[in-house]
Amino acid sequence: MDFEINEKRMVQTFVELAKISSLSGQEAGVARYLDRSLKTLGAEVHHDNAGEKIGGNTGNLIARFKGTTDSAPFLLSAHMDTVGPAGKVKPVIHPDRVTSDGSTILGADCKSGIAIILETIKMLQDNNIPHPPIEVVFTISEEMALLGAKYLDYSKIQARYGLILDNERSLECVITEAPASNRMDIRVYGIAAHSGVAPERGISAIEVVSKAIAGMKLGRIDYQTTANIGFISGGNAINIIPSLVEMKGEVRSHNLLKLVKQTSHMEDCFKKAVRKAFIRVKGKTLKPSYEFLVERKFPGLAIGRSNPVLPLIAAGMKDMGIKMKTFASGGGTDANIMCGHGIEAPILATGMREVHTTGEYLDLKDFFNCARLAVRIVSSARF
Repeated sequence: MDFEINEKRMVQTFVELAKISSLSGQEAGVARYLDRSLKTLGAEVHHDNAGEKIGGNTGNLIARFKGTTDSAPFLLSAHMDTVGPAGKVKPVIHPDRVTSDGSTILGADCKSGIAIILETIKMLQDNNIPHPPIEVVFTISEEMALLGAKYLDYSKIQARYGLILDNERSLECVITEAPASNRMDIRVYGIAAHSGVAPERGISAIEVVSKAIAGMKLGRIDYQTTANIGFISGGNAINIIPSLVEMKGEVRSHNLLKLVKQTSHMEDCFKKAVRKAFIRVKGKTLKPSYEFLVERKFPGLAIGRSNPVLPLIAAGMKDMGIKMKTFASGGGTDANIMCGHGIEAPILATGMREVHTTGEYLDLKDFFNCARLAVRIVSSARF
């Protein structure tokens, strides 16, 4: 069956969404737009209280559409927030793409996914295409370590399978794996002293940290694992031996044993550096200390070959003359969190390109074809 989507309508929907500023924690404008749109399409709409829990101005949006087949619900999801700069996005429509005017991001990540979901619903309804009950979830603060998905009211979600629309690769590339991630908050405490009068009475926290990091494996650890120290702050003045350095870092891995091993290695580097740094003042031995706090930012995503959505994607792509390829991503998405709650949702590419930059653009060919593919998948879902 050939699914002729309304390309003009899709672009108009995307442009309207892109113009609404929705930085993480400030998605209320987009949520209001979607609330109206979904209710017009006949959805039952609910907003959870995730925004209150994370200090945002709106919660996740959950919508339900009745099915025309006796099947289990099917999930469609994308996130409402964007990164900056996004004060006043001015979309520019070209023959093959949509860009911003170059002063802001575009917001194709992930408003292209939102527009595709809305068009999919409209296509199913306009053409009376049989489909299962559909649950739509638009999350907040995905760009802030997936906070919206973490605090999503899962009691409102019945679907166990679905699609996440949040992938910047070409359309044939479906993400089925993504790493788990540990976040680290680290503090190293030295001993303050006047750097000109009595430097021998101080222990520089910056020096201790520099030695720890010098012995640390960072960057690409292996094909499954990465590590980074992304934030360092310390010191008060150039004439004071710094007594405190604060750092934030992360480890990501597709292998949980490697995730734990790399995290432990990084702590061991601080432990060794602290142990080797000491001074003696008036007969007393003074030592630095450290704190190393670890939080699991998100679990890993691992969708196996037994997942029933993958054959639907492959069949839909074959019908469109495309061969599906599965990929492992280096980044986390809402699919990671949802997988931890028993919802398996492969991640489709939406046409977004060069995301998180002012050069971001929306490839219209993949954008339109993703909607055609989504209609095929949803209409074939019988679980």
